[in-house]
Amino acid sequence: MKLKYKNILIPVTQTHNNLIMRYRFQKLYYAIIIYDCNRYSSIASKQRVDIVMTDENFNILSYLKEMHENTVFENPDAKITILLPLNSIENLEVNTKFELIN
Repeated sequence: MKLKYKNILIPVTQTHNNLIMRYRFQKLYYAIIIYDCNRYSSIASKQRVDIVMTDENFNILSYLKEMHENTVFENPDAKITILLPLNSIENLEVNTKFELIN
């Protein structure tokens, strides 16, 4: 499965575990979709990532590029949080949309 934004495709995995980044990944090369998540904390994260908050239809509500360690990012209206590899999508825009492709 892949996550599509404009003409960019990124491999993706899906979870309901918002503590996923506490596990040690060597480097994140794919997107992680976290369902039922509108708040993300990088306090125990081992690497920096880009964070995108979307509604249930993958419409972008807010995002944070290069999320530093010991940071909390939230959007009360969000239903889904997407963790992206650092700087994998340069021109993110609010009110645009992601697509899931098989």
